[in-house]
This record gives sequence, C-alpha cells and structure tokens, in this order.
Amino acid sequence: MMVRPSSQSMSLRPGFVLAFVLGAICAGAYGLAPPLLEKVSEAMERRQARAAQLATAKGVVAQRGELARRVGVLEQAVDEGALFQKGLNADAMQATLRSAASIGGVTIRALNASVEPIGENRQRLTCRLSLEGTAEAVNAALTQIEAVQPRLLLREVHVQPAITDGLPTLILDLEIDAYADLANP
Repeated sequence: MMVRPSSQSMSLRPGFVLAFVLGAICAGAYGLAPPLLEKVSEAMERRQARAAQLATAKGVVAQRGELARRVGVLEQAVDEGALFQKGLNADAMQATLRSAASIGGVTIRALNASVEPIGENRQRLTCRLSLEGTAEAVNAALTQIEAVQPRLLLREVHVQPAITDGLPTLILDLEIDAYADLANP
C-alpha cells in the first residue's frame, strides 16, 4: 500500500519551496551587499574628491586673468636689465665701489669680494666693504653707492662710532650683493 501525502502536506511544499528560494535570495543579497556597498562608497568618495579638485581647478582658472595682470606689473617693477649686469665680475665690482667711495671722500679700510653661481650663466657677487669717514663723507659715499647701475643690494650694514685724530668719525661695514649675467648678448 502506498501512502499518499495528505493535501495539507502538499500545500506546505510549494510554500516551503517559496520560503526556501526567498531565503536563499536574501542570504545571497546579504552576502553580496557589503562588498557592493563598499565599492559604491569608494566610488562616491572618488567622485567627491574629483569634484573638489575640479572646483579648485575652476577657481585657479578664474584667477588666471588676475594672475597674468600681477605678473605683468611685477615684470615692470623688476627690471632684470637693472639687476643683472652683463659681464660683471668681482674686479669690476670692486673698482665700481672704490670709485663711488672715493667720490664720497671716505677712507676704504677693507674691500673683498666673493663669487657664488646662482644658475646657468648667472652669479651673485658679494663684496664686504669697510669705510671710515665723517658722517657727511659716509652719507655721500652711501649716496654714490646707491646710485650705481646696475643696482647693488645692501645685505648688511653695521655702523660704529670712532675717533680718528681726535675727530669723531664713523666706521661703516657693508655687505653688498650684485648680480652678473655671463650669457653672451
């Protein structure tokens, strides 16, 4: 004799199968959801970072005109021709300083120069100059040194009072830079 399943047990089978299939789908979704959500989160973070970079780039592009205008103003203010002298060397700089100081009427106590390369075909010439004279003579010498072209840039200035032959004098120690362009014109 064969036992037939009851109609109640038969109705449970399709419900059980449906529940089993839905459970399997949910378990698969639950297992796949975290890696998928992680990838989506990473993609959103990359998108936000790129959006921030794009906003920054747009800001820089918007400033381009203003930056170009500022560069033009600075190029006019800093004339390389006045700063870099073609073919200047340490001996020529020392001779220029001697001439400017002698016009002022001061005594040159010491004058030495050093040369430092600062790029291709360019040098920084640094002179250390010690002068002695009356306040008026030192002022006149400084005026002459400031008028020298190309520009000489004072890096350090030290002033000391002194008495020479019973007269009040000043000892002025200067460190002066000049820039030479050694490129052929």
